Amino acid sequence: MSIHHLPAPRAITVYPNSEELTIKIVENEDERLKAMLVRAIVYMHEQQCPFSEEFDLNDHTSTQIVGLDQDGEPVLTARIRYFNKLAKIERLAIRSEYRGRGYAHRLLHFILSICRQKGFSCFYLHAQARLQFFYEGYGFRPVGGDFAFSDHDYIEMVLEESEKQPQPSEQIGHWPMFLNRPENNLDQAGPLEYGISCDRLQHGLSEGVRA
Repeated sequence: MSIHHLPAPRAITVYPNSEELTIKIVENEDERLKAMLVRAIVYMHEQQCPFSEEFDLNDHTSTQIVGLDQDGEPVLTARIRYFNKLAKIERLAIRSEYRGRGYAHRLLHFILSICRQKGFSCFYLHAQARLQFFYEGYGFRPVGGDFAFSDHDYIEMVLEESEKQPQPSEQIGHWPMFLNRPENNLDQAGPLEYGISCDRLQHGLSEGVRA
């Protein structure tokens, strides 16, 4: 399967017949603040987690996800960090008034899609013990022992997919503009590619992007 034809995890709309929700990668300071606000509401206020445990330097280096309703109100969030052959999913949070609508499933689908597009097929997270069954429904399995922080019980969980994803690095030497594409749009030509001649662009799209 060609990386060029992978489905892009761009902003998606869910539950169009009720409340509209857009899930997307944080692109600006306003969206970043909204993502942080959801975490403050869910973890600091609802679960009484101290600020020092909730926010850290990884917030400046991770991929931040935010979910917004049709009025731009922050609904949910998560973040992703990347290691060698492993994507770590963190800080999933949904405000209480928006739960029970399937948004957690949409959020996890969105996150996994981003990671797969980057070539990851192994995913790791810390699940609250009460939510273990949710992640098991996606193929995650418990590893190691239980642990606790902020007065909540957690368990390590891993999802290892047998089908390996195409690697973006495979495009090196074949299509130089591929790795310049925006974070969540590896299946579409990016801004720099539009500056290339039509003949060169067509060659890159048809031959440069390897299957």
